[in-house]
Formats: sequence, C-alpha cells, structure tokens
Amino acid sequence: MSWIHITEPVQRRALLTAAAGRVFTARAAAERREIAVPDIDRGEIWQTVDGAVTVWVMPDAGEVILADVDGATTDWSLFDDLAAGAGWSGVWHFSAFAGQSHMAALAESANARRVATKMRVSVAEVPAPDGIDLVPMDDADFASYRAVADEDYAQERFASGAEPTIEDSRRVAAEQMADVLPEGPRTAGHRLWTVLDGAGERVGILWVHLGEDAAFIYDISLRESRRGQGLGTQALRAAAEEAASAGLEVLALNIFGSNDGARRLYAREGYRETEVLWSVPIGR
Repeated sequence: MSWIHITEPVQRRALLTAAAGRVFTARAAAERREIAVPDIDRGEIWQTVDGAVTVWVMPDAGEVILADVDGATTDWSLFDDLAAGAGWSGVWHFSAFAGQSHMAALAESANARRVATKMRVSVAEVPAPDGIDLVPMDDADFASYRAVADEDYAQERFASGAEPTIEDSRRVAAEQMADVLPEGPRTAGHRLWTVLDGAGERVGILWVHLGEDAAFIYDISLRESRRGQGLGTQALRAAAEEAASAGLEVLALNIFGSNDGARRLYAREGYRETEVLWSVPIGR
C-alpha cells in the first residue's frame, strides 16, 4: 500500500486538528478527567492512497512517534511500508490509551515491546496502611538512596528499550534525577521517606510527588529480604494516604517494561491502566 504525505496547508491543518482531538479525547477518557485539546501544529500527516487510513507522526532522529491512527487497520505492515517509503530509521513509539482497542491490536500485530505502563487509582478507594511507618529522609539517607537509585533506574530504562545503550540510560537517569530533585529530599513538592516496619526496622523507601492535580509515585522499593511480606502493599496505601492528606484525589505511577508482577500488585490495589507505551524497530 502506498502513502501520500499531506502538505497542502488547509488540508494538513484540518487533519492535524482532528487527530489531536482524538488523542486528547482518548487520554481524557482513560484518565477520567477533563483535558483541553491544545492547538498543535507539529508533526506530519500521511494518508494511504485510497484514503482509508490517516496517521499523524512525529519523526525525529532515530525515533518516529505514531501519535494517531484514523482508520480500521490492525495490519502493522502498512507502517513498515510507510517508514520504508519515508526513509525513516530507528524505532517507532506509540501509545495505546485505555479503550483504544485498535492501537492495542496494532501493538499485537507488530509484536511490539511494552516500554512502560501508566496506572492510577482514586485514593478514596484505597484502604488505610497498617504495620508500617514513614520517616522523612535526611541528607545521609538520601545519599545512600542515590548511590543505588540512579543505577537501578538506568537498568530499568535500558531493559525496557527506552535507550539503545546502557551508557545512554545512565546519562538520562542521572540528568533526570538532577532535574527532578535539585534540592535533594527538600525539593518542593517531593516527599521522600524511609519505610519502617512495625518493629522500626528499615525495610525500603518511598518517593512521591504531590502535584496540582494528582500525586505520582516516583519510586517504591523494598529490601529484597523483606519482599513478599505485604509491606509493598502497605507502602502503596501509605502513599495514597499522603496524597489524600494533601487534598489530592488521584495517585498515579509508571511501570517500566513488562513487569507483570508489579502490574498485578497494583491492579489488586485498584489501580487501572490508563496508557501503555510501545516500541517497534523500524526496518526489522
């Protein structure tokens, strides 16, 4: 199947506006909140010669973001043809929001790799924590945490396919940590705790950002010897309690890669998948 690059300004603008509307409507439905559709004028619009399929893509160095697909197709070979004709290389990235069955079907057709999963829960639905305490990190705690957190995060990113090399993932991990926590554990809006069990033993860490609309779990980790004892569930519940205390109604998180165990744990606690990010090599 051949593709046509839509460049005529009026037609391109109309198709781009419609595509943005579909994407943000799907996101709003998945996250169960109102999201205004922004005025977007970037990316490229391509259409099959028969007009049956229209796509909005954003090609960049080594990456092509497939932002929207309009048309009843679950055949990934169409997109292989598009990439070959356009001369793109690297990796396709695309999201499937909850309820977007056609995007999920495309991911299956492409044998795509799950890069990350976004989940969220209403804090009002989460039971109160039991048997743990949260103690704010001091500078010494934070230094100990950073000694291992950057490398763990880099390994997660690399394993999920977020970057092509572990060196790239380490660089991105260090840069992001410095950007997100410029003042360490005292960075405004961020709460970093050491998790204690009922006997006062240090068993893990919890890092939550309290945003304007929702709280977000940046990191939750337990000592390996204390996993499988229900402490992770209680730490999740403590995070929800902190979010509620801050007047927030939603707690969200991301899971890198295909961590089925983590997704099952969060699902048991009432978390819903709202978006899955997929990747597919170009020119396989």
